[in-house]
Amino acid sequence: MEFGVIGDGQFVMGFKLLGIKKSERIENDQEFEDHLSDMFKDKEVGIIIIQPEYYKNLSSKTKLKVDTSVKPTVIVLGEKLSDILRDKIKHVIGVDLWGN
Repeated sequence: MEFGVIGDGQFVMGFKLLGIKKSERIENDQEFEDHLSDMFKDKEVGIIIIQPEYYKNLSSKTKLKVDTSVKPTVIVLGEKLSDILRDKIKHVIGVDLWGN
């Protein structure tokens, strides 16, 4: 099982320095969805790490696939992770635990 990373140049570079070989540097939202779809088809990839900025702009169909996929598992990782995590918790339990 390998890790896959999709994001902008700076995001991907950090993971390449850690030794992750399967990575896709993207320039725009459509390119992101295309690379994400390709990485879902790669049987060697077990975990896909993506940036939250691009996650928010995914189509509803792709976002559902990302949210429900077990293999590969998709991890949204970055500065704005807390907002996405908050939205997921709110969606699952129906309550905003932060209360704002």
